[in-house]
Amino acid sequence: EIEDLRQTGCFFSWSNKKVGDEAVSKKLDRAKGNWGWFKELNHVQASFPTPGLSDHSPCILQFKLACRSGSRPFKYLNVWASHPEFLDVVRHVWAQSVEGNPLEAVSKKLRMLKPALKEFHKRHFNNLSTESAKIKQLIDIQQASHPDFLWEC
Repeated sequence: EIEDLRQTGCFFSWSNKKVGDEAVSKKLDRAKGNWGWFKELNHVQASFPTPGLSDHSPCILQFKLACRSGSRPFKYLNVWASHPEFLDVVRHVWAQSVEGNPLEAVSKKLRMLKPALKEFHKRHFNNLSTESAKIKQLIDIQQASHPDFLWEC
């Protein structure tokens, strides 16, 4: 379950260094990663620069962390929509009047919605991992006290 890393530079990594009809180029060298690699090192890409004296293009992986400017990107969580107050939060922000053409108005309202949803998350969903651990602990206790009972989640 591995895949090629993103690649820049030469597509063919080997050449017989001949020209014309005798020229042969192949993609022999690859940089690959599995799901764990892509999860932790998604910013790394393979660079295959033009070969020098060798018939192979070197493969260069640069592991420096990508510089992040600003704050973390905003991510919508589907679980928010299951909360009874979610639509009220959205309606409250969306009902506010803003100036500008329709596209600017949508953009401004989305920017206004971001802090409202962050606050909503803090109030209602911030301790999900703690709550999840508590529920798992309760299930483990119940399973230990009733080992013959079939539990379905």
